[in-house]
Amino acid sequence: MMALVPTSNRNSNGDNPNAEKVCDILQEIRDEFRTIRTFVSKQPQSNNNNVDVNNLSEMLARAEHTVKERTDDVLNMLNGNTVTTLTFNQLRGGRQPTQDGSMFDQFNQYQQYRDGANGISRDKIYNSRQRHNEGMPIVSIGAQQQRLVAPGAVARLEYEAKILRNPFNKRNRQLLHDNYGIQLPIIERQQRNSLSKNLLSGKTTEPVGILPLKSRRNPIDYPVPLTSDDAKRGIISLVERGIIPQGAHITLEPPPIQPKKSSLNDPALRARTYVREEPTTSVYHLEPPNIKQLAITDKTLSSPPLIDHISSGTLTEPSEKDLNLLFAPNKHYESTTLESRKSSANQTLKGSLIATNSGGIGSLVGRPLPTPASNFEYKKTFRLIIQNGSTKDQTEDFLQFRQFYCLMCGSIVTVLRILEKLMHDYAIPVAFINGEKVSELAQTIEFEHKPTLEELLSTLINRDEVEELIKKPGRRFFGSGGKERAAIAIQSFWRCFRDRRAYIRLRKRKWAAGVIALTWLTHVKLSKVRRQLKIIRNRQVDVFKTKQNELRRKWSSISTNRRVIVHIPSLGLSHRIRRKLNNLPVRENYQIGRLCDLDDSNVDIIYVSPMSINEEILQYYNKLMNLRSSIEQNTEQGSSSTVLNTSERFMIVVPEALHSFPMHNMCLATLLKYSPRALKRIKNLIKGRDAYIVTGVSHADDLYIAEYLDIPIFGCEPEVSYLYSTKSGSKRIFEASKVPVPFGEYDIYNQQHLLESLAQLIVEHLDVQRWLFKIDDDFDGLGIAYCDVVTYLPCYKNVLKEAARFGDKWSNRWAQEHSYAKILSELPDVLEQHTICVNKTEYNNWQDYLKVFLAQGGIVEAYPPSDSVTAITVCLSIEPDGHHTIICSGDHLHAESQFSCWGLSFPQSSVESHELNLYCAQIVEQCKQRDIYGYVDIDFVTFIDAKTDKQQIWVVDLSIGYSEHVSLSRVTRFVTTGHFDPQTHLFTTKVKQAKRLRNWQGSAPEYNTVERNRYAVWSSRLHHSNLSVLHYSVFFQMCRAHGVGFDIREQQGSVFTLLECDRHENIGMITIGDTLQNTLSNFAYNLNAINQEITTASMKGRSNFILAINDIENILGITQENASNGSTAMTTS
Repeated sequence: MMALVPTSNRNSNGDNPNAEKVCDILQEIRDEFRTIRTFVSKQPQSNNNNVDVNNLSEMLARAEHTVKERTDDVLNMLNGNTVTTLTFNQLRGGRQPTQDGSMFDQFNQYQQYRDGANGISRDKIYNSRQRHNEGMPIVSIGAQQQRLVAPGAVARLEYEAKILRNPFNKRNRQLLHDNYGIQLPIIERQQRNSLSKNLLSGKTTEPVGILPLKSRRNPIDYPVPLTSDDAKRGIISLVERGIIPQGAHITLEPPPIQPKKSSLNDPALRARTYVREEPTTSVYHLEPPNIKQLAITDKTLSSPPLIDHISSGTLTEPSEKDLNLLFAPNKHYESTTLESRKSSANQTLKGSLIATNSGGIGSLVGRPLPTPASNFEYKKTFRLIIQNGSTKDQTEDFLQFRQFYCLMCGSIVTVLRILEKLMHDYAIPVAFINGEKVSELAQTIEFEHKPTLEELLSTLINRDEVEELIKKPGRRFFGSGGKERAAIAIQSFWRCFRDRRAYIRLRKRKWAAGVIALTWLTHVKLSKVRRQLKIIRNRQVDVFKTKQNELRRKWSSISTNRRVIVHIPSLGLSHRIRRKLNNLPVRENYQIGRLCDLDDSNVDIIYVSPMSINEEILQYYNKLMNLRSSIEQNTEQGSSSTVLNTSERFMIVVPEALHSFPMHNMCLATLLKYSPRALKRIKNLIKGRDAYIVTGVSHADDLYIAEYLDIPIFGCEPEVSYLYSTKSGSKRIFEASKVPVPFGEYDIYNQQHLLESLAQLIVEHLDVQRWLFKIDDDFDGLGIAYCDVVTYLPCYKNVLKEAARFGDKWSNRWAQEHSYAKILSELPDVLEQHTICVNKTEYNNWQDYLKVFLAQGGIVEAYPPSDSVTAITVCLSIEPDGHHTIICSGDHLHAESQFSCWGLSFPQSSVESHELNLYCAQIVEQCKQRDIYGYVDIDFVTFIDAKTDKQQIWVVDLSIGYSEHVSLSRVTRFVTTGHFDPQTHLFTTKVKQAKRLRNWQGSAPEYNTVERNRYAVWSSRLHHSNLSVLHYSVFFQMCRAHGVGFDIREQQGSVFTLLECDRHENIGMITIGDTLQNTLSNFAYNLNAINQEITTASMKGRSNFILAINDIENILGITQENASNGSTAMTTS
């Protein structure tokens, strides 16, 4: 047998396909001979035919030997080489071969040994391999007899060798088959069976029992018996089921991991490491490496015992220790390739042992195994040097590096040039480069990736020193050409600064131009919208005036005939005020008493509700409306004045946009404007009928609604209403009406005017202790502040002395000049420290209040100089034809603030009625001159003047619009069928009174109808947070239990107005009695009873009941005192 190792160089004849066919035929013949000889040798031999079998075996051996020689000739011809074949016997002096099997059988035995096959001992394998090697010829190629080949053929052969070394190359399989006739097996991947899409759901385990919680917590309970099935489920199952406690210490016997003493090998017995430096060696070891190119990496170490044993020339069996040492994997051959695909395929190189007669070490390591080895490539750590910006290309490491990475030379040269430029620019004396990292970086450059500084520095071995120099400021200007580079850098920085400054200037101009253009476009569009809105407003105003004139002409017929009144209780306040009111819808619904306009049988009501209405509230008002017929029957008025189906004559409409704008706090008119379905419904209800709108505080959107519904508004234009509803506007009307007003100044818009006017008022009216500041457009006393100037003014006593000294001449300006200057200098500090704002949640101090006061305008007026001041409100109706009617009048009740009206005691009993009527008539005349129509409230204050000891009346405020007092007076008239006399300010009702019968008259009693005076106390502002926990039905049962109700026969008692259906925190109440004191007492009693029922120690809630009760008690005390004084005066007289 021979080991055929072809050389790496071939001539052009080696590619002849016919020659390859001949070689294949010879190979098949040789295999057939070998098979026959093996078959013959295995046949059972007897003594008779023993000689014949031996002769046949010798003949087959000679024929096989002849075929092998011809095969060698053909191979030599294909490779173009002259081959000398020497057997191991010839090398050892003609020793006969002793092998019993072929070379491949011996190799299979060796492979089984290396892989650790069972049943074969190492000594037996070694003896078999030794017998095999003795008969195996060695094919050595004559180096001097090789033919010369062209450089192109050499390059092609090297390229093919590179392909053979890479088993992952696409051409590896075909090239190996074409050149060497080796057909690699095709490894097919096992395809996974695709899962069925029809998944079967079900349980794979049976439910097991869980230990009850009681048994788990009982440490002395009997243990649960376990079965074999329980044990098979494992410890984790027992712990989860609670059979084994979770805190139990579990030990496994035997433990899964056992400690063992590690064995350390002697470094002196470590096998030599042989480095293969030939880059073109095939991964399948089909070429014999040149022995001269093999070198031992560490020559200082002594040879292992096994190698010394072989080199001594005697081939005895080595020991088991020597075999383990030689066949052990070499750790120096671990793969360090770059690509992850190659690194996963590389394996540890195995050593090979081939015993020779006298070859020594060279024959030992020079013969490779005849089977493919692992695709291992060894890489050496190449240390490259760049000194003074140039690469040392003559060093041994560089030459080896260039030879090893010859196929990547282009990319590597690019990286080296970049590194050279970097070292040259920064004047780095010497840099040591890691060749492997350079090759890794070169692979990234192949994908057109420009390396960063961090990537370049990662290739350096002395990175710390180089990086320190590179990061040193100005280092790149130290090398050659540094001055030029510095000049270039300075010029580039200057040009960058100049261009950037110009660019920033240009960008600012472009931005400014954009802002100007955008502002101009916005201005143009807003101007266009304003013009369109102005046109629409003018059209709406023209329609309003036309409808107003039509209403004025037809008012006499409309007021006496059947008509529809559309009530919109909207508070069209300014946006600044509306956004501060948290309960705007509740305030608007204070006027729900408008429904009681049904006391006129010719009136139908459409009430636009600012809040949602549920069935409970609707049912209550239906009962309240039907109460009128019962009252009329009791008073023998019949049902002629009121239609019996009262509940069918009113309609409540809720706009659909009620909750569409929760953050804007819009008034009801605006919400109705954005509710087309509600508007369409109202339009259908009033179609073909006389109708008009009654609003609350007028708003511009009222004009839109009136235009859409095509009906007039019972009121004035919104702009006129807003102008004269302000504090300064009302002062103009009062001044023109010649009515008594408080001392003061109006239309104040700057601080100097405020201080000067207040100082002058103080000098002229030294008896006034308190001065009031009122913001023009504020509502319900929320914009009032006051200061007791006289109490805190340091110079007040000196001013009084000056006034007393001048006497009657004090009214002259020249006498007041010195005191005026002194007061003016001290006034700012007094106001800053001692001014009190009524609305403390909005205005924390004087500066906050003053800012709004000067922005919106305001007035300064005197507070009445008396300890007892009574406020009065008179509600009037100015009809379109010019007639006016006083609807009601009453004295104020206060709760949270003395400047805010919480309720009224109806009718007023503080001032003579003719005096109030005179002032009201004068004011109405001025209102008609200014086209103010509709509902108007006039506020008065009365007090006893200390100088004259007479009652004084001041007109203090004017409010244009439908108020809550008008609505509650309608309810009072509706439930009592009473009548208010505007001349005497008395409210009377007709009550049945039984005649007194004599004893002898036993017939049924007779009744006479008599008129009785009635007094009422009402308020729409009862607030208690605990009311929200009660349903209205429970609330009425509670009131009935305390005797709170209304007596139809006596026409006195209490009536409630329900305002909201969600929270129930606000409610209105009217108490009617025969005397003012009884009415006030009953009202206070009702409040106290309700408060006690819904208030507990743990849930007191927020309420104004107690404040109202205290104010009523003060009024009762004053009334009793006045009554006692009157009786004393009568007795004295």
